[in-house]
Amino acid sequence: MLKEKIAKQVAENASVPLFPIEKEYAVKQGLITDQKDIKDKEWSFPVIERCLKETEEVIKEENESFMSKPASYFSKNPEEFLYVESDAFETIGVDGIAFEMDDVFETHTILFGLKVQKKWGSFLKDYVEANVGSKTFSAMFSDKDGLWDINVPLDNLEGFQKEMPLTDTIDLAYQFIFKLLEAIEAAN
Repeated sequence: MLKEKIAKQVAENASVPLFPIEKEYAVKQGLITDQKDIKDKEWSFPVIERCLKETEEVIKEENESFMSKPASYFSKNPEEFLYVESDAFETIGVDGIAFEMDDVFETHTILFGLKVQKKWGSFLKDYVEANVGSKTFSAMFSDKDGLWDINVPLDNLEGFQKEMPLTDTIDLAYQFIFKLLEAIEAAN
């Protein structure tokens, strides 16, 4: 899973930029020995869309500057959600992440499809509950596409602040998913 993907990245380019969580993991797994030569990876989002929740219609395709807006933008615009894609998501087996303000629970929420085998269902649910401290999440396996459709509130996640920039919110989501996959890998 993670080990194969990061090992491949490092093998293809010894000075490939990595996110701090990826560097830490690569050192722990013995994939790299010296972090000094590894540059920090920067976030890039080729797809940034603001959409209407009710219809999923794209309101506007945004540019990277939109990602500096605070997460609270969606508290003030609860009828909208944000959908982003990044090449970086390939490492964690996610195509895209949606971010919204959940009207029912009034929480900032991420939604994503995760490529993990169905057999990891109870582990995945236990991990989310233990690390988010809430039962207001959902995780359902879709036999149709072989993905876990996951909906996680970020408000209880350590480090989340509603005034943080959207890029930092997506980074926090990435770290959460990365740690979940690392835990699955360790349990395997």
